[in-house]
Amino acid sequence: MNKRRFISPVIVIGLLCISLACSVNLARQGDTQQEVAEAVKAQLTVQAVQAAQTAIYLGQTQTVSAQEQAIAEMIRQAAEAATPDPNAPPTPTPIPCNLPKFQSETVPDGTEMDAGQHFAKTWRVKNIGSCTWTTNYRLVFVSGDRMDGPASKALAHEVDPGEAIDLMVDLEAPAADGSYKGNWKIQSNEGEQFGNYWVQIRVGPPPAAFAVSSVSFNVHPNIDMACPNDVSVKAEITTSAGGKVTYKWKDSAGGSSSTKSVTFSEAGSKIVDYKAHISLSGDYEAEIYIDAPNHQWFGPVGFHVNCTP
Repeated sequence: MNKRRFISPVIVIGLLCISLACSVNLARQGDTQQEVAEAVKAQLTVQAVQAAQTAIYLGQTQTVSAQEQAIAEMIRQAAEAATPDPNAPPTPTPIPCNLPKFQSETVPDGTEMDAGQHFAKTWRVKNIGSCTWTTNYRLVFVSGDRMDGPASKALAHEVDPGEAIDLMVDLEAPAADGSYKGNWKIQSNEGEQFGNYWVQIRVGPPPAAFAVSSVSFNVHPNIDMACPNDVSVKAEITTSAGGKVTYKWKDSAGGSSSTKSVTFSEAGSKIVDYKAHISLSGDYEAEIYIDAPNHQWFGPVGFHVNCTP
């Protein structure tokens, strides 16, 4: 009588559990619970088939059915454990200790101030975190223009979760014209800084809008020259402020230029030139188009050409 070696179902299931653990560890960090569950189901199915085939190969024909049933039950239980319950309540997200919510402010951004003017800036902020802001918490200056404000200022009172506080600083507008901005944060007694609050003002009148205010031309009105030849036409561009001017030329002889540019560091005038190519005697015109910032034609300016032998 042939003797058949017996492999304990416990050993088979144990090996399957070890393999399952290895498979689960292979799940990528970014996978969702559903993706992990599907991967476990697929891996368990493959492993169950392999275990059954191994048992048959070793001659355990009479015990395969019991082993298969045990393995199938294990697969079912593992799949149920790995599959998230769609009816289960979501896991609550922990509330950070220090979490502010901006509500309102005084002195809107861009407010015009006189040089040396004293003013107060106030931000109303609500505590929506899980920790109480004690009077050891401070409003601290972090960057920009301090405008004679304090480097730091203790909170006027404790702020429990759900409560709000008015954060106020006394400031002074700088003496020179220009735009100014100072940035402030809340700092805990442990040094954590959170929130972002700023004051932004303008001292003096606002700067003039950038534009080309005028263009004047310079070209000799009567020109005697050998033809074909080029006629030099100059344009003096005047702007109201600093900026970049883009422009192009055209003339009545059918010529034109590519788009060019000239940059102004401040309000002022600069001269640009153009070569009009002339082949025959006659009256001609040239004009310039200011693309940016005006989107406007200037000119034309006229001149007469007498082609000499």
